[in-house]
This record gives sequence, C-alpha cells and structure tokens, in this order.
Amino acid sequence: MDFRESITVNNRKTKLVVCSYIVIMIVIGLLADISIRPLSEVGLLHDMQLYITFAETPYITLGIFSLTLIGIFIISKFGHKLMLSGSTYRELVPDSTLSYEDRRVVNMVEEMAISANLGYTPKVFIMETEQMNAFAAGWSKNNALVAVTSGLLSKLTRSEVQAVIAHEVGHILHGDSKLTLYVGILANVILTITNVFTRVFFFSRSQNKSANKARMILLVLNFVLPIVTQVLYLYLSRTREYMADAASVRLTGDNQAMISALQKISGDYDVHESYKKDEQSYTEKYRAAAYIFSKGDSIFSTHPSIENRLKKLRGE
Repeated sequence: MDFRESITVNNRKTKLVVCSYIVIMIVIGLLADISIRPLSEVGLLHDMQLYITFAETPYITLGIFSLTLIGIFIISKFGHKLMLSGSTYRELVPDSTLSYEDRRVVNMVEEMAISANLGYTPKVFIMETEQMNAFAAGWSKNNALVAVTSGLLSKLTRSEVQAVIAHEVGHILHGDSKLTLYVGILANVILTITNVFTRVFFFSRSQNKSANKARMILLVLNFVLPIVTQVLYLYLSRTREYMADAASVRLTGDNQAMISALQKISGDYDVHESYKKDEQSYTEKYRAAAYIFSKGDSIFSTHPSIENRLKKLRGE
C-alpha cells in the first residue's frame, strides 16, 4: 500500500466534506435572505441568482459568514485548552529533570516532530489513567500538544508507543484539530441559523411565492440538517484517522508497530467496562473524538472500526 497516496486520497475527501458545509451554509443564508426580502415574483432560483451576483446585498448570508469567522477566531484561541480539562495530567518539560521513562516519551515526540518537519516540538503531557489512549491537539508552536496515558506507556513496547506518537504527530501535521474545530463551528452555525429562522417563519406567510418556498425549505432542512451535518462531520473524523495511521507508517517506516499497538489498545478496551463509563462527561466526550482509539463501527462513529484500520495498515 502506498501510504502517501492514502493521505492524498483522504485529503480529497476532506476537501469535499468542507466544501459541502460551505455550500449548505450559503444556501441557508440565501434562503433566509429571500424569506425576509424576496426580490421578484419570477422564482426562488432567480432571487438566489440576484443575491449570489450581489445585484442586491445578501445581508443575512454575510452575517452568517461573519458569525462563523468570529466563532472560528474564538475556537482558535481557546479550543485546544478544552482537550486537557477535566483530567489529571502533568506536562513533561524537556529542560527539566525527568525520569528515564518521561525522558523517553519526550525524545520520541521530538524524533517524530523532526521526521514530520514540523519545525517545532509539541508540548508533551501524561494523563494519569489506566486507560490506553492518546490524542493530539493544536496546529502551531503556540498550541500543539501530544498527550498519552500512563496506561498506554505501561502496556506498550517502545516501538508501539512511538507508532502511537507518530499517529498523533500526524494529526498535528495535517492540521486535524483545527479542521475539526472549524467544521464543528460551521455545523453549529448552520443548525442554529436554520432553527432560528424556522421558528421565526413557522406561523407566518408572505404574499411572495419565493419567500414562502424559501420558508418551507428551511422548515424541512431544520429536520434534515442535524443528521446530514453529523454524518458529514463523523465521516470527516474517520477519514482523518486513516490519514494519521498512514502518517504513522510514513514517519516510522513500520506498519507492524501501529498494527500491534491498535490491537493491544482495542483488546484492553474490551476487557475494561469502566472505560465506557468514563466517556459520560462532556469533556471526555469532546476528548474522545480525538483519541487514537474509540469503539464504534457505523456512520455515526468518530473512528473507523479497528478491523478496517488494520486492513488499511496491512494494505488489504
């Protein structure tokens, strides 16, 4: 299997998903503009064309884009900090006195960052839990971090830990944390705007046919979009996991270590029912989407099934 080709293919899928969100957001904005300010009696598509070509200013559509940009700015500043909230952790500072095990983890992160040509070393954290997992957050020198659990470090070999760290560095390299945060903002803006305008227009009718059609479409979308946006978001998440797996192999030159690590992590999860209970808190659910492993195998799962990931890694 050509893992570089795998990354290229999944990048194309990612662009398709992001474009889908943007198109949906534009359509919602235009429908809201027409619902409030129809431009003609010719038809809905004609009014959309007038707004798209800026024959008239689509104030609501532009307002939605402004809200999205504000949300993205706020998430960019503070979103990565949520990843460590609600957990017991310690930072491994390279220049401080570290134990042999801690120094080994820092060295592996540094090695993988160099292999990935990041240009900086992400901060390194150890989460104190027996659960075997890891995650990455951030996308720059100012906010990038890699966190691994103490349970993972105690149960995997060095090469397996390195493969896991390479997977997480791959997420940083590909900007996955930024991407998923941005897409999450797009999805929430889409759903909020649709819901608000559906409530506003539910008991009202206009004398303009285009406005009434736009309101009816918004009403239907209010029920359909929560499912569509969720499916798209989770598809994107699964796609990025395949990319990070491929990055792990590319950075370490060893697919067997990643295969072995995933098998051990999956097996450990299966025999510890308490792990499933841990995922009830909000912060843990937020963090679980970024974990290297999460149980599930459907269109509503954040991660691909372990079987499918292993097949990809084996080149099947």
